[in-house]
This record gives sequence, structure tokens and C-alpha cells, in this order.
Amino acid sequence: MTPVTFEEKYYPAVKETVYQTRLSNGLTVSLLPKKQFNEVYGVVTVQFGSVDTSFTISEKGLQSYPAGIAHFLEHKLFERENAEDIMESFTCLGADSNAFTSFTKTSYLFSTIDQLSENLDLLEELVTVAHFTEESVEREREIIQQEREMYQDDPDSRLFFATLANLYPNTPLATDIVGSEKSINNIQLNNLKDNFTAFYKPVNMSLFLVGNFDVDTVEKYFSQKKLGDLEEIVVRKEKLTLQAVKETDSLRMEVSSPKLAVGIRGAGEVAEEDCYRYNVLLKLLFTMMFGWTSERFQKLYETGKLDASLSLEVEVNSRFHFVMLTMDTKEPVSLSHQFRKAIRQFSSDADITEEHLDLVKSEMFGEFFSSMNSLEFIATQYEPVDKGETIFDLPKILQEITLDDVLEAGHRLIDDGDLIDFTIFPS
Repeated sequence: MTPVTFEEKYYPAVKETVYQTRLSNGLTVSLLPKKQFNEVYGVVTVQFGSVDTSFTISEKGLQSYPAGIAHFLEHKLFERENAEDIMESFTCLGADSNAFTSFTKTSYLFSTIDQLSENLDLLEELVTVAHFTEESVEREREIIQQEREMYQDDPDSRLFFATLANLYPNTPLATDIVGSEKSINNIQLNNLKDNFTAFYKPVNMSLFLVGNFDVDTVEKYFSQKKLGDLEEIVVRKEKLTLQAVKETDSLRMEVSSPKLAVGIRGAGEVAEEDCYRYNVLLKLLFTMMFGWTSERFQKLYETGKLDASLSLEVEVNSRFHFVMLTMDTKEPVSLSHQFRKAIRQFSSDADITEEHLDLVKSEMFGEFFSSMNSLEFIATQYEPVDKGETIFDLPKILQEITLDDVLEAGHRLIDDGDLIDFTIFPS
């Protein structure tokens, strides 16, 4: 029995204490007890996502795999050796379970009101034990193809990933997270085993618990477990090789109104410790320019050229970063021209003022504290970092940010960035 103790980190702006430790096997564990709730959310995050289709292993060299393999692996890990579904075992404990794959991560989570230790045991089994057979892989392939077809029939999904493909041609970002029809068919049993072995190690994972539990109980749980030794990562993920963007493109689908996306691809890499703050800065900038409080949005809304469908997506991590605006509009060509011109001339935009920044910051601040009432939001948005900031630093970040900071972030993205549009027209 090896005693496990947690270090405390207090976030005064949210009056919360996060307890964190790194176990002997390399797993990072973070705890946020919130006794005012009935539930507990637990989420294990693996640093392995849809962009990680090529990587170098020291003894094998460069390895490349079909697109969609991270998502395929996420599906397969729920199946036990006897073809039972681990999800049913969570249900028997009175818990809900789920999983999702993003560009850079795969997360597995549960929510429960009791039997925390038993649910933690199941979560551990889910991410550390794999049972693959040729028959089960073929069976899952059909399910994933059906899921892919569902996304292909969704105009908003098609708009997002088609725009992303033109921002990042000939990279893993050019393919939907679930993969393409061809790549899904090309995923084989040995591919899944290779990727599971490479990435599903405690040192490449983190566990976060939030909700109604005692820290002492969790300390005792891990102190009594046989954890194993630290196995260092010997995998080097490949950088994305940026190629020329496709500046404008379109397709036709059965939609009632045209759909427009305007995307901006940033150049260069972002330091890990800068990612969260840079994300916040870009959200503030584009919300000032195009959000519902902007003069631009109000004029376009009043004239019927734009509606409440306008949405903003900001993605920032150390290997790539982009911003995407999507909307329904009857005048996609005209609106694209207006948006692209405004983005290029952002530093002189009438909506970018000290007063407007204060308003947008206050709105973001309010939305943040409202979200703190959702355990699911906290569980899926918090990520431990060795350096840099997390979601619990947001109030402090908003208090510190100046208009010059926002403008500097805009120059960093836009001056050397690539700007494109994509339109879905009614068929």
C-alpha cells in the first residue's frame, strides 16, 4: 500500500480548491469536491485524437494510420471479451456513461450518485483493457459508417468540416473526426492494437472528478490500488504540414437557406502555456466584431441579412489554431465579402472599443459563472496543465485583459493567417 496525497490549488475568483497529484504510474488525478451537488462526474482524458494519425515510435520509426482511428478505438473499448458492453455495467451501478473524440483528445466519462469506487474501477477497465476480434471490428465498422452517414446528412456538420478541409488540405484535419468512408474501411484489427498500445498509457491520461465526494475517500481508494510503474511515452506526434488553402468553395444540399462559413487559419505554433489565454482573447475579438452586441450584427439582423444562427468556433492548441464563423444568410456572397474585409481591417473596426470590450467581458464572465452550476460542463471543460491556465483562471484572465492585448492577439492570427469562405447553397 502506497499512500497517495494531493496538493491543493486554490482559485480565489471562483472560491474553489482543486486537489491534484501524479500517481506512481504517471496518471494525473485532479479532484474538485462540490458538496452542494448530489452527483459525481468522472472523466478520463487520453491525449490522442483525430489528428494523431501519424507518429514516430523510437523502435519502429514513422507510423501512419487511416483517418478516424481514434474515434474507432473509442467505440471498441466499450466492448468486453465476451461481447458485453461496459456501458451496461455502468447502468447496473446506476451511472450514466459516455465518450467523445475531438481533434486532440479522447474522453470517457460517467456520472453517478453513489458507488464511486465501483464506477472508478469500471472507468479504469474501460481505458486499460482492450479486446479486439476481426468479427467485432467488422461489426463496429458498420455502426461507424452509419454514424458517418448521419453527419454527412447534417448541413451544419458538412459546412464545418468542409471549411476545415479547405483550411487544412492534405492533413488529418481535412477529414471528419469519424473518418471517411474509405478510411473507416481501411482500419484493421492490428491498427487498433497498435494505437491502443501507443497511447493508452497512464502517463498519457488524466482523471478528473467533480461533485459530491470526499477527498479522503479518493486518497484511500488510490492508496489501496496496485498502480504499477511509470512507463514513459516513447511516441512523438507529427506536426501538421500546412499547405495552400482553398480560398472559396461551395456545395449544394437540401437546405432552406444558404449557409456560409468564414474561416481563418493561424500560422505557426502556440506555446502550450499560452493556449487558453489566446483562445479567450480571440473569442473576445470576434465577439466584439460579430456578436449580437456589435453594431455590425444589429444592422445585418434588422435588414434580415443575418439571424440568430451566427456562431463562433475558436480552436487553439499547440499544433494548430483557427477561428470559424458560421451562419444562415440569404446573401452569402455579399456577407462573405463584408466579413472578410472586416477581419482584414479589424484594428480600425468601429466595434472594437474599450467600452465594448468591457461589455463583452462582462457577458463572458456571467456565462462562465452560470456554467459553474453544471457538473458536466466543469468535467468536460477542465484540463490539468503543468504550465499555463485553466478554465478556473477565466475570471482573473478577463480582469487582466486590455484592449491592446486583444488587438495583439488579432494581429497574431490575422496578419499572417489565411482567410477562406465556404457556402452551402440550396439544391
